[in-house]
Amino acid sequence: MKNNQNILTILILLSFTYFISQFYRASLGIVAIEISSDLQLNSEELGRLGGIFFLSFALTQVPLGIVLDSFNPIRVIIFMLILIFAGSILLSYANSLNSLILARSFQGVGCGVCLMGPLVILTKMSSSKDFSFYSGIVMCVGGLGALAATEPFYALVKITDWNQAFFFTAIVIVILIFSLIIFFPKKLLNQKEKKIDYNLAAFKEIIFNKNFLLMLPMSMFGYASFAFILTLWGGRYLNQVHEVEDEIISTILMLMALFWSIGSLCYGYIEKKLRKKKLIIITSAIIVSFFLILLCLKIVNSILSLMVMFSFMGLFGGFTLVLLSHYRSLFNSNIIGKVLTTANLFNFSGVFFIQWITGLIIYNLNENLEFSLRNSYSCAFIFVIFTLTIAIFFYSKTDE
Repeated sequence: MKNNQNILTILILLSFTYFISQFYRASLGIVAIEISSDLQLNSEELGRLGGIFFLSFALTQVPLGIVLDSFNPIRVIIFMLILIFAGSILLSYANSLNSLILARSFQGVGCGVCLMGPLVILTKMSSSKDFSFYSGIVMCVGGLGALAATEPFYALVKITDWNQAFFFTAIVIVILIFSLIIFFPKKLLNQKEKKIDYNLAAFKEIIFNKNFLLMLPMSMFGYASFAFILTLWGGRYLNQVHEVEDEIISTILMLMALFWSIGSLCYGYIEKKLRKKKLIIITSAIIVSFFLILLCLKIVNSILSLMVMFSFMGLFGGFTLVLLSHYRSLFNSNIIGKVLTTANLFNFSGVFFIQWITGLIIYNLNENLEFSLRNSYSCAFIFVIFTLTIAIFFYSKTDE
């Protein structure tokens, strides 16, 4: 009974840790219109701002893999939460593009541990059979952070402003830090740390592994094909192309985040039952590509159809959970921290790349070449479809 209580406590605390990461990934998407208006940011600058969180997130992954395999993961999580707190305070006082970039960089570095840390802990405390199920729970509950960054956060921004709203989120970070210290099982919290194990040979084994190389394009462009909309361009697209009001935009993005959480839970269960990782991932990636194609067409115009479209994109965008499980099944648990963080380096570098390049496409086509906003966004979406098609091709060559 006590063991079950410990597992429940661990899952709750790890879920809220991931909740923080999901919140900060998506929070810019809901205030992008206000920030770009207040600071007069163009599409390229906004794309750079949106991407810097993911780039700084990505750059922490390899050193984080070494740290997570060598130190107590829960203590690493607590330290990184302090960095997120610092970034949130900086963001609450930001009044220029440079100060925004600095603040988002701090948040990105700190959030780098919010999924990998919990996954390393789950790897060490669960069997391979239960890993997808437990991680699915963490990703489902934690994924609600993206939901909190839409309608609830929008309501807070309207009551105060975007600067003060981020100050209030810093208080939530403090509460989580103390919760981890007080409630996380003391046996795990006080677990002795090992000698630092750089184990550079493990990185060589990982990087030159055939399956790892074939999976990298899917790591780069799979999650990015969903995240670039929820975390940055969704709100701007709905506002500029379809002239949707802010209140409805926040609702649409909330539905997208909600269905992503539902999708994460469903994918964890489906993968455990079917054990067909490749089939699940390839099918889901094709469906996401199909929805992006529909967004390029002029047939999707009504509020209802946009709500349905974004909801289904969120639902099927959760397929990257299965990709993490695939990595988990291909490597030994003693180097899993390095495997997952190395994969995450490419995962979030992909989001930075997609957000920045799509910003450049929209900016140059619309503001320099005078394409319509609809056609500019369509070209950006076609670019994402192209990258996802490449990812599907290479991933199809991997072992099950």
